[in-house]
Amino acid sequence: MEKRQELLMSYIRANVAPILVDFISGKDVKGAVVIPANIDNKELNGHYDGIDFMPPKWLSEITQTNESKFLIIDKIDTISKEEQLKFCELLEHRKISTFELPKSCVIIVTANEINKDKINEEIYSLVAQI
Repeated sequence: MEKRQELLMSYIRANVAPILVDFISGKDVKGAVVIPANIDNKELNGHYDGIDFMPPKWLSEITQTNESKFLIIDKIDTISKEEQLKFCELLEHRKISTFELPKSCVIIVTANEINKDKINEEIYSLVAQI
C-alpha cells in the first residue's frame, strides 16, 4: 500500500494524466471537488441561464481560487460502461463543454475495484492506473 501511495504522489506531482485508483475514495482527499460517477449530464456539463451558457457548479468550485485542486470522479465502476463515456472529454482534453480545467487541477478517478470488465476500455486508455 505504501508503494502505491508513493506512486500516487509522484503522479500527482507530474500531473500529466488522470489517475485511476482503487485504494482511496472521494472523501479521502481533503479539499477535493468530488463528482459522483452517477452525476446527471446537466450537472456535469453546465447549463443555460437565459442566453448565457454557465459552467457546472463543480467547475466553479475549482476555478474560484488559484490553488491547486483535485477533481475526483468517484466510483466510476458503479455505473455502466456506456455511461462512463460521459467523462471522456474531461479525461482526454481536460475540459467540459467550452470550459477548460486549470492546468494545476489534478484529476483522480476512483473505483471500488479496478477491473477491465467494469471499466470502459476508452476510459481505461485515458488514465494512468495505480
